[in-house]
Amino acid sequence: MKKFLLLFVAILLTVTLVACTEDESSSSDKGNQDSDTNASETENNSSEPEDEEDSDEQESSESQTLSIGDTAEVDGIKYTLKSVSLTEERNEFADTEPAMVVKVEYEVENGKEDEIPVGADLEVYDGTGNKMDSYPLDNSMGSLQPGKKMQATQHFGIEEGPIEIYFKPLISFEDPAIFSADVE
Repeated sequence: MKKFLLLFVAILLTVTLVACTEDESSSSDKGNQDSDTNASETENNSSEPEDEEDSDEQESSESQTLSIGDTAEVDGIKYTLKSVSLTEERNEFADTEPAMVVKVEYEVENGKEDEIPVGADLEVYDGTGNKMDSYPLDNSMGSLQPGKKMQATQHFGIEEGPIEIYFKPLISFEDPAIFSADVE
């Protein structure tokens, strides 16, 4: 029985790797076709000013800096940072005694077709660049059904501000949305 299970897993892994390899090669072929098409379009439209490309690059770099009130979508999930504030509330049973406890309030909107977990979808880095641990207060944990929204809260112990907040679904391979916020 163990040999059969091992053989089954090996076959499944092989099929998965082959499928992924085929997807990547077809994507790169399509990318090559697209770049050829874009190159010919660029040659035909060479009278366009190059300043337009520079302004597009500036807009994309500016749009990567998000702050309170902004919304970002990562892998079909929308995150809106509602507020970041310090709290004097402490948990007497906490293992740590951070200099400050910050309360992060955000909204999650599930744009996927499946239920998603909420509560493990953000990371916080303090002003020194250190990843901060969640602080045990009234933190939101649970799941969210497709097409629904949830107001969530997470607390983190930090040493100093400002902070960076990385939003990303628990099971995702996309880059996170990065928000920055001052802590006073």
